[in-house]
Amino acid sequence: MFTKTYEAEVLDDGHLSVAEDVRLQLGLKKGDRVEVTIRRPDLPAGVDPTNPLVQLVGICQGDGNKTDLSVNHDKYLYHQDAP
Repeated sequence: MFTKTYEAEVLDDGHLSVAEDVRLQLGLKKGDRVEVTIRRPDLPAGVDPTNPLVQLVGICQGDGNKTDLSVNHDKYLYHQDAP
């Protein structure tokens, strides 16, 4: 039995992509079936993704480039400079 762990991408139609190197290593052809274990890589093991508090994590995430929110919160929230 061959086992390979990698991150897959969910496509627009809901299917998962299988990387070409994985398909080659497993010798997969169109129509072959594989066993898939699904885990969101951004959630630590043991975290319940259905927990409402867990679902809030990251909901207000921006571009990650703002490191001065405590100083410039008015600028980012109201698009104006602080008084």
